Amino acid sequence: MKRAIPQSLGDVIQRMIDDTGMREGYEKHNVESLWPTVVGPAIARYTRQVWLDPSNVLHVQIQSASLKEELSYMRDSLVQHINDAYGAPKVVAVVFH
Repeated sequence: MKRAIPQSLGDVIQRMIDDTGMREGYEKHNVESLWPTVVGPAIARYTRQVWLDPSNVLHVQIQSASLKEELSYMRDSLVQHINDAYGAPKVVAVVFH
């Protein structure tokens, strides 16, 4: 019996994600899950919901009006930090609700 060439588990999982057509949803979830890491626990505590729309705009629902105002001044910086954490230029803008 011929043995298969060994593959890393990460490669097998990535191939499975591609083969099942789940790549878009996987990337969307990865970007959305970066929000608490990028802004830290103090700001993440005031976040109700985070979602990435099909045009790659990250929507963030914030409970505090004053925090939402303050974050709006940091939009460009937040986009850059999220894309840096993701490793690719995925997010084009951030909208606060």
